[in-house]
Amino acid sequence: MKIAITGAGLLTTLGVGACPTFESMLRGHVSAGPDIPDFDPTVFLGDKGIRHFDRTALLLGSAAKLAAQQSGIGEAGYRAEEMGVVVGSTHGSIQAIAEFDQESVREGPNYVNPQDFANTVISQPASRISVIFGATGLNTTIATGAVSALDALAYGLTMLRLGRVKVLLCGSGIGYSPEIERGYAQAGKLIISQNGVGAFAAGRKGPKFGEGAAVFVLEDAEKAIARQATILGCVSGVGSVFQNGASGMVRAVEEALSCADLQSENISCVVSFASGSPQGDLEEGEALHQALPQVPITAPKSQTRDCLEASGAIHMAIALLSIQAGRVTPIPHLIDVDPAFQQLDLVTGQARQLPVEHVLVTARDESGHNAAVIISAPSS
Repeated sequence: MKIAITGAGLLTTLGVGACPTFESMLRGHVSAGPDIPDFDPTVFLGDKGIRHFDRTALLLGSAAKLAAQQSGIGEAGYRAEEMGVVVGSTHGSIQAIAEFDQESVREGPNYVNPQDFANTVISQPASRISVIFGATGLNTTIATGAVSALDALAYGLTMLRLGRVKVLLCGSGIGYSPEIERGYAQAGKLIISQNGVGAFAAGRKGPKFGEGAAVFVLEDAEKAIARQATILGCVSGVGSVFQNGASGMVRAVEEALSCADLQSENISCVVSFASGSPQGDLEEGEALHQALPQVPITAPKSQTRDCLEASGAIHMAIALLSIQAGRVTPIPHLIDVDPAFQQLDLVTGQARQLPVEHVLVTARDESGHNAAVIISAPSS
């Protein structure tokens, strides 16, 4: 079964919606802060029933609405039990837990709002989406750290092919949380200072944190064609490997290529997970040099900031947009490239125009979990 993507909703610190975000990236803009500017969830979700949604649920719900609107699934005739939701989330409830605990300490446990407790459960964003769309098919949350979004996609593909559901809302998101930012900064995994350098740069010290979300509508390509839906792209291959170091990423890429029945030379460009992490970028660069030599590489976290588990979903949306536009977003302000990456074909300075047919998206977690997804043009 060929799985088509018929809708994509994207929210980043560079813009609300796929087109505004992508246009900003093509121009080389860089996020000025961790929050999405001018984001108003009532535009997408209305002003009723969302008072107790946390930030992550608001972002995911809004992205899902954008994806559904583009896909036209509301008029497609799918029954409630035929629609499912799969979300990749690992940190989604930390902010809500912190706020709930602070209120219980401040006001006493007898005076906390019980409706806020739902936000402390990691699966609540996925459940909110199901309620918004009245979807009664499967509802699953995948929590595998930084690779959650790509693993959620792989799980969703399996459920579609098994016939558990006929259409799927799949994605990931994370709202800005001072607790997450400070915690990772103290652990040396993020930087808070405005001064820093991006992915693949010499002297990099780590990424900055930012919020964002991306959600996709996935369905059988034949059924999408039958209902005259516009197919944005297809998921050609997925790979997931648990192995530390660059060799783990190499294996994940090879698994995705094998799944897609493609060779490394068929890949048009790579949307890399590199973020400015001293060790993480080193392993990512080594893996890409081994698996995909001479393939153009971009690193969106240099523009959108690091959205943790949501980055994988955001990168898949960027891959789709690159296919449609025939342009690869640049890595802005990358002048002093680390000598370790001199052999990589990094897209620096300006966006690069080229035929984009197959895009490899990578994701990796420090635990040793590596994942790769290949997004292909509808005609491929």
